[in-house]
Amino acid sequence: MCKCSISVCIAFVACCVVFALPETALGQQEYDVGEPNDGEVVFNGVRGSDVALLFDSEEVIVNPGDPLNLDCGVQGEFRSCVWETASATYQIEDVYSNLYSWMGKPPVEENNQCGIIINSANIEHHGIWTCKVYVRGNSLVGKKKVVVTIKPTTPVLEIEQSGGTLEVSNDEETEVKCSVAGARPAADIRWYLGDKDITVFAAADQTPNGEEDMHKTVSTLSRTFEPSENGRLLTCTVMHQTLVVPDNASIPISVIFKPIEKPLSTYYQIVPGSDYEVRLNFSANPSPTTTEWRYGEGFQNLATSIPVPGATDRYTTSVEELGDGHYTAKLHISGFTDADANQRYVLFVENRLGATQYQVKLSMDEAPLDGDSEYRDHDKIPPTEFSVSEGIVFDGEMESNALSGGAVAGIVIVILIVVVAVVAAGYARYRQMFCFAPAAAADPEEGKDIKEEHDTESARGPNTTRAANIKNSIGKLTQVFKKPKKDQETKLEEGDGSEDKKYVKEETKKDSPKKEQGDEKELPGQTQIPPDTLQIYANSEFKVPEVQKQQTEEKKHTEIKASRQTMNKNLPSRRMRWCTQN
Repeated sequence: MCKCSISVCIAFVACCVVFALPETALGQQEYDVGEPNDGEVVFNGVRGSDVALLFDSEEVIVNPGDPLNLDCGVQGEFRSCVWETASATYQIEDVYSNLYSWMGKPPVEENNQCGIIINSANIEHHGIWTCKVYVRGNSLVGKKKVVVTIKPTTPVLEIEQSGGTLEVSNDEETEVKCSVAGARPAADIRWYLGDKDITVFAAADQTPNGEEDMHKTVSTLSRTFEPSENGRLLTCTVMHQTLVVPDNASIPISVIFKPIEKPLSTYYQIVPGSDYEVRLNFSANPSPTTTEWRYGEGFQNLATSIPVPGATDRYTTSVEELGDGHYTAKLHISGFTDADANQRYVLFVENRLGATQYQVKLSMDEAPLDGDSEYRDHDKIPPTEFSVSEGIVFDGEMESNALSGGAVAGIVIVILIVVVAVVAAGYARYRQMFCFAPAAAADPEEGKDIKEEHDTESARGPNTTRAANIKNSIGKLTQVFKKPKKDQETKLEEGDGSEDKKYVKEETKKDSPKKEQGDEKELPGQTQIPPDTLQIYANSEFKVPEVQKQQTEEKKHTEIKASRQTMNKNLPSRRMRWCTQN
């Protein structure tokens, strides 16, 4: 009995296990886009066997009242699909049959079979939306975060001072905070000083404020302000998806500083005998407590002082407030004299932060013209925040716009080089040098002589022509070293008998018929001996030297003429060759 009962129990348990296995093996499987499983998740969806989910899981931000599109598609066959939130589930069949008035079918259904559209989003739609697609044997899941925005609260400037102005020092760094209590998503804060973006000097901190996805944003600006920024508006600007126009919180700043120092100011072109007014600009914040003009023989010896406003002798003083810490001090001089020009003036200004002395010189001379000068005509300087037209003067703040000395020197050097080149070209043209030399004019007689010379050289052959050229060259060198005529006569008179014999031979050649056929025309600079004189000399002991001297002069002039013809012949070709090379 017991054995049988035990066998029956074992068989019963085995049957239960057998029947339980199919149920476990055939249970549904879910694939989540946000949580991939077993490598079945693909880039654009979840794939199970031969079915894929087409889904974009990127967060979507929507303003209240705007339409919200939730796309979800399937690639392959599927049975049904639903959308789930933290508090509700919506079947696609119910949505597409217009069961919900605020939800409907999307305009595009291709690859979006399970998509829906919410006509007007509200804060209840904020959160995670899940698209679940049921296919054979499992389901495909895609999740998307929907952020329904909430407009940020009004920005608040957190300052410790009271009043409508923020007072800062130009010597210390100042911290200013701007906060937005809540916004969804977190708000973006930027800083502006006037029209200048200074957000780079700020750091933002975003923290949850306890509500769902709500954030508090605090931006801290840390910056040292300049005196030139006194009176400008400091603005905290909040930007957010819900704001068509950014929301702002602003406060004017007051930069406190002692009177700003300036270089020596010189006033030029003052007409003697005229009434002249010195106008000197300065800046100080807070307002000056003491302002006075001082003058004397030197800056270290200022014997006289005049309060501002005030008057003494020929001097009258006053001050004009321009706003935002800018002032113009005036010194009126009646009947300007040489003594006034020889004196030195100082404007003394003091406030609760310190004192500054502004040195002034007055001159009847012309203003310097060079760009590197420290001073120039005040009428050429437009008014600025810190430099308003003030007599015939300017200070070092305006030097950046002037040409440097190196630039001026470079320009002068270039101009000089151009002038020298033009003058050199004009001189060469005037002197007919180099390429400006005119071509030699053709001479009929010269051409005739050249032709006869060529005919003679052709008859003599190449060797004869070369010998003639060498002879001409030697003749030209001889003319350079030739002794004066007087020295030659002395040498002839002192010659020995052998030289007399040589001269007799030369005379015989002279009396030959060949000489009679020569050119009887007298050469320039040549002195012909009259026949009567020759007859006298023929009977004297000086016969031979005089005849030789005349022959020598004739030969000399003949060689000079031949040399000139050769030079004129070669001159055009040599000029052309020089111009081509240069």
